[in-house]
This record gives sequence, structure tokens and C-alpha cells, in this order.
Amino acid sequence: MRFRHAVGALGLAIATALPAAAPAVADGAAAGRLTATDFSSGSPALVTLDPADGAVTATYARDAEDGVLAPGGSQVAYIDRRDTCIPQPEGGCTYARDLVVADADGGTPRVLVPGVQPEANEAPYVGHPDWSPDGEHIVYDSPRGLEWVRADGTGRELLTQGSRGTFSPDGRTIAFVRTTAYPTEDGYAYGTDIHLLDTVTREERRLTTGRDTSSTPADWSPDGSALVYVSRHGLHRVDVATGAVTDLHHGWQVPLSGFRNPVYSPDGRRIAFQAYDDSAGAARVHAVDAGDGGNLGLLTDRPVNLTDWLAG
Repeated sequence: MRFRHAVGALGLAIATALPAAAPAVADGAAAGRLTATDFSSGSPALVTLDPADGAVTATYARDAEDGVLAPGGSQVAYIDRRDTCIPQPEGGCTYARDLVVADADGGTPRVLVPGVQPEANEAPYVGHPDWSPDGEHIVYDSPRGLEWVRADGTGRELLTQGSRGTFSPDGRTIAFVRTTAYPTEDGYAYGTDIHLLDTVTREERRLTTGRDTSSTPADWSPDGSALVYVSRHGLHRVDVATGAVTDLHHGWQVPLSGFRNPVYSPDGRRIAFQAYDDSAGAARVHAVDAGDGGNLGLLTDRPVNLTDWLAG
């Protein structure tokens, strides 16, 4: 999960009734704080947002992408872009990205995992960290696949082929996305689904079967029974035990597209997510009821990427 202590455009627009004064979170469900990468200052920063009105409540680390707080909140893990230009054959620069751990205020940063060199002529990178609930491991993307490392920098290991890993609330399972080839009448095509990895037995299970999952992290419900995820069709909830999928994007009126980064509230009643409001021409953060996608509300139009919804 994105620790539960708690815009690329999609081709299909989804509609939503979005009253101007609609509350982002239903009465009694506005507890906790959202963590996000905030781009409003021109450089990324790890911040927390009030889920009631979207206001920034704290800034934890600057020049930090995909930042997540450790259990207990004493440390942060984030992706840091190096300053050195790597010239590209077609011109311009690309930059390496490292996994960094620092104190919660951004102090004493240290590179936990340096960027990994891809086979192609691209910059070394790692990305999308997530802490285990016990604080012992961080899972992250690399050009090799889905990896993890102990929080002290030891025990680095390639887990499987995939990306966008998130720990379950009990830490036993990692949900991730994987793109695979499948046969068609014309040969082969590629599709992406959510898979589950047991961190103890290393057994894997394909959870969704639609081959249309977007490459944005899924998030676990607080009780571990469901995941919320994004496909090219919209926002969905999938039952972990049965694989049954519930669409959460029906009955809306104003077109939304480019769904990204859904996160459950700590009590499991709401889901916050990013989407592009095609009628307003703006990317925004919204929240809906987790059960049926109802009670849609606008949280903020601040340029952020959500990473978690924390309790307390």
C-alpha cells in the first residue's frame, strides 16, 4: 500500500457531476492528511494536504519526487534528480534519478539506491518507492523490474518483472502492474494488469484480467480486502480474494480523463485521485465514496501527484 499509517490523458473521457461547492470529503470522513509531490513552486516538494480543503499543511522535503513518509513519520523516501546533464544524441539533456532517504524535514539525505542504467541510451533511474508497514523495506521501480531494499541500504534484491509496487496493510503482499504479450488473431498485442506477489513464498497471482490497467500505482483498502486502480476506462475497485471488479466512475456528468494515483482514506470510506477536467481544461484532485464512486467532490486544483492518505 501507500503506507496507510494509512497526467497522462486517457483516451476515454468519463463524466462527473461536480458542483462548485461540493465538499471533497463527506462529513466525518475528512480525517488524516494526504501526502503528495507538489509542483506549484516550480520544483517538486513532498507536502501534506488537508483532505477537507486541499490546503498544504506541511512541507517535508524539497527537490523530492514520489515522496512517501516512513511508518511513524520520522523519515521520508523520495526520488532525487541529479543536476548533471546526460547529453542525448538528438540533443538536449536527461538526468539520473536516485532513491534517497532523509529525515522527515529533508535533513541528512543519503542515497539509498543510485539510479540503475537501462539497456537503452537513457539516464539511470529508479522510481515510485513505497515503505513496508513495518518500516523494514522499501519497494521501488528500476529498469530491471520491481526491486526492494532494506531501509538501511542492505539486502537489495530484484523481486519480479513489473512496476509500481505497493505493500498490503499487513506487509505480506505487494501489488504491482505488469505488461505482458498475449496472442491475437493478428499475432500478438500487449496488455497490463495488476498482479500480487507474496513476499514470503514469492508466489505470484494475476488479479485483474482486463489487460487495460494504467501504469499508475494501485492502493490497498485499509483492511487489505480490495485495491483501487485505474484503467483506460476510469476508476475501479477490485476484490483481492475473488478478482471481482466494481466500476467507480458511473453517473458523472462533467468529462474527466487521465485518472492517476488513487489512494484510500484511512477509514476506507473515501478515495482521492487525480484526473483532468476536460470541460475546465485543468488537472485536479477529486474524492469519491469508496463503495460506489458517489459523492464526488473537488479537493484542489493544485499541481500535485498523490502518494498516500495517512491517519492522524
